[in-house]
Amino acid sequence: MQMNFLLAHLAIFVIAILMDVTVGDPPERTEKYYPIVWISRLMYFFDRITKRGNARKEKILGVIYPILILFIFCLPCLMLIRIPLHYHYGLLYVVLVALIFKMTFTVKGLERYGRYAMEAVDLEAKREAVGKIVGRDIADLDMEHLDSAAVESVAENITDSVIAPLFYFAFFGVFGAMFYRVINTLDATVGYKTTRYRHFGWFSAKADDVLNYVPERIAAGLILLSGGSSTKHGDLRSHGYANETAPLTIAAMSRVLKVKLEKVGHYVVGERFEGARSEHIAGAIRTAKRSTFIFALVCITVMIILYLGGWSWLKMQPFF
Repeated sequence: MQMNFLLAHLAIFVIAILMDVTVGDPPERTEKYYPIVWISRLMYFFDRITKRGNARKEKILGVIYPILILFIFCLPCLMLIRIPLHYHYGLLYVVLVALIFKMTFTVKGLERYGRYAMEAVDLEAKREAVGKIVGRDIADLDMEHLDSAAVESVAENITDSVIAPLFYFAFFGVFGAMFYRVINTLDATVGYKTTRYRHFGWFSAKADDVLNYVPERIAAGLILLSGGSSTKHGDLRSHGYANETAPLTIAAMSRVLKVKLEKVGHYVVGERFEGARSEHIAGAIRTAKRSTFIFALVCITVMIILYLGGWSWLKMQPFF
């Protein structure tokens, strides 16, 4: 007997969420063996062997290398369709895909690193903790700006580490979630407007912007909703509230927590509020968990409605 694909899709989604809530990510000492870590390691390898000086060549290689890495990590997800969805193999398929899907998102990991920053009491400990979750130079930041950086990181990662992977899984299965995770990781690796990466990382940065366009707006709306604020994105961009360079999720988090968030030399949002403190990191973590719960509940509800509605075109296993 053939297993309904939508039912399997729902089971994978729920199991992966439960795995993240109960087990979370691997311990820090074993993270170097985590398959997702090899996305950035491969890109760093390609970065090291690429000779600089020819902008056109760097731009071409900046497309070829990401495509190669996408092929390496996404092809196995496509090959999962070789596992027939009859009940004899259905459980194997669900468990295997749930394990792979879980690698593409993390709520527990977001909370873990946020708490490191929240619980650090002295300046050096705070810098060490915040340095694990942000890419900016933190050597000269004071306590307020370190706490701000931690809150901003949690806010941004509601999109990158949670909502976007769930969003792309809901529409395109584990292939979509893995595709997004590869692009997002490559952007975090080489997608900077520095002398070294301006040409080499352009494709990774642009692809990440495109893939994040819808999920970022969903995430910002969820942050506002979970905090009881207006969910109109235009309101965040109007009346001078948010700098145009600040991500929408950071503007939304500033409003919900009533805190000023600043990336020195780039943007300031919520200037009328008090500066960031450790309790604002705790508030950001709570907001991230509420936003995830709301979005996961919506996805699960929609899948159940579609299943009970008897959508026959979803009863067959699709290409992803």
